[in-house]
Amino acid sequence: MKFKLFFYAAIALIAAGCSNETVDLRDDLTAEPKDKVLQVTASFEEPAGTRGYLEETGATIIKSIGFRWEATDEIQFCFEQGGTADKNTANVTAVSADGKTAQFTVTVPAGIDVGNPYTLYAYRSSRKSEITTGSVLDPITPTVAVLPAAQFNYQATLADQATVFSIWSKKVIDPAMTTISLSFKHLGSMMTLNLKNVGSATISDLHSIVLQTNPSQNWIINRLNGNGGALFDMAAETYVGGSEQFSTTLTFFTPSATLAPDEVGTYYLWFVPKTDIAAFDLMLASLKSPGTLSDITGLTNVNKSITRSLQTGKNYLLFATIENDESTTPPRPYLLKFTDSTFIAP
Repeated sequence: MKFKLFFYAAIALIAAGCSNETVDLRDDLTAEPKDKVLQVTASFEEPAGTRGYLEETGATIIKSIGFRWEATDEIQFCFEQGGTADKNTANVTAVSADGKTAQFTVTVPAGIDVGNPYTLYAYRSSRKSEITTGSVLDPITPTVAVLPAAQFNYQATLADQATVFSIWSKKVIDPAMTTISLSFKHLGSMMTLNLKNVGSATISDLHSIVLQTNPSQNWIINRLNGNGGALFDMAAETYVGGSEQFSTTLTFFTPSATLAPDEVGTYYLWFVPKTDIAAFDLMLASLKSPGTLSDITGLTNVNKSITRSLQTGKNYLLFATIENDESTTPPRPYLLKFTDSTFIAP
């Protein structure tokens, strides 16, 4: 007999509070007459989303980032039992009025014996329609999640970063269970950069902004040359060795090249921190189009020292200023400075 089981999951994300550097981002199972009915509850850790969108809340420049579902969201599932792994997908079928909960259904593949325990894996990520790699379960080993790729194709906006925002879950399902709770974990964090033009002239060539370690040190996973596709083994809960795509830089592609005097540009990136780095120094550079090393238009004069490891499930905030500068040697158009949330340099 082919068992056909359906999960109905209600999923909630809670917006986290912020500091000036960090934000410390029911399921009913119905079946054919002889199948067991399970209650499934899924929850998340903290901030931000697939085709869902990200939403800022707060009266000041220091805001929380929260996730809101959309009806087009999709979750990828892998069912593993005794060395056999089958996958399936589930589309959201209903979203609550506040966008914080969603319902979905997924069929347990026929190759899974629901009378015996099996492990359920869930992966949530997405990609733009023109991108054909990344954000999927590996076709050969579906317990492995392939992280987003071609990340230079995404602008530093909440909408674009919501696309690549990725989370995962793992749960052993026992046939005796009548209630299942899925707790999703973050694969990455958010980086929010607030950049204020404190000069007297409009900046009109702000193609991108690069955040880079100085001296050079890998502090990011899944970002080498702006690509990605790192492999996260959900069964082992670690990255497949050699696939990590380590990087020293994080590049914000601005939605507008123009920044008027006193205007603050706010730019967002989803990234995967290398959590074993305890201390490093960051520099900031502005670039004009097309954004190569020869297109640097400004640099910070003082590095920002980070004295703790970065973690997943956070929203890290940076503040900086940019202004005209003709005093550098060789001359560059702009000077950048790291600041506090009032845009005053230390």
